[in-house]
Amino acid sequence: MSQLRKIRYRLFAWQRHQMLTPSEEPIDVVIPATHKDLHILPLCLEGVRRQVPHPIEHIYVVAPQTAEVEQFCKSHSLQFVDECSVLGFGPRDLNLQITFADGHTRDRSGWLFQQLIKLSGKVGTCRHYLCIDSDHVLIRPHVFLTADGRTVFYMSYEEHQPYYDNIGRLMPGLKLDTLSYVDHKMLFDKMQLVQLHNALSQRSGKPWVDTIIDSYDRHCEAGFSEFELYGNFVTEKVRRPWLQKRLPYSRLADYDTLRRQYSGSRWSLTFPDYMKQNKQP
Repeated sequence: MSQLRKIRYRLFAWQRHQMLTPSEEPIDVVIPATHKDLHILPLCLEGVRRQVPHPIEHIYVVAPQTAEVEQFCKSHSLQFVDECSVLGFGPRDLNLQITFADGHTRDRSGWLFQQLIKLSGKVGTCRHYLCIDSDHVLIRPHVFLTADGRTVFYMSYEEHQPYYDNIGRLMPGLKLDTLSYVDHKMLFDKMQLVQLHNALSQRSGKPWVDTIIDSYDRHCEAGFSEFELYGNFVTEKVRRPWLQKRLPYSRLADYDTLRRQYSGSRWSLTFPDYMKQNKQP
């Protein structure tokens, strides 16, 4: 990560003090998940319900169809969506195998599949839907759609060159922002997604899903970002700093405790699965 990028982010972060008037248009919330996410998902849900100032039509959990997941959705007043029903196939059908320099491989099918779900525009009934990662917890109010109809993107200083290389293959000439759209959450507009799908298909002559799959570098573990692609594609928008903190599972607590501890300096928290055994803050 370049020092210049960090400096740009610090200069950009002052915008957190600017007030935004939220739209009163209803939105849906879409959360891709698996059974292993159910223990952290209640915190994510509480953050959405308490910190999203838009009317929420429905909250959808898109996941493999298991009795455990369906029961969780029923007990938390959520709409369950079988992940295989969205695109007409499941993650195993992708068979995305990444080959590393030493010859070993890793399956990234599920990782890419969730991104395609987010970009599909096929879940929910509202024009706008908020996708949020199941391990991400909002602890301060987040406006995602302004009263004048602009999407609000929360941006970070993350810098992963393969994401931008991929966009260059998919949409050559697309102007890229100086900061990153990777922030564990994003509001999608189904009308904008139709335009994006069409732009991808027109260039390749294939369906947009196939275009993305074919563009993936099979030697790169993280070679595509739905957030970077969509965020850079949208032109009418508002940018805000993300102000999030990554925490190990040893710091898990109830929602009000987390909010008291961290909301003075952070707007959101993330408990990544890879930090389950990490005891350091």
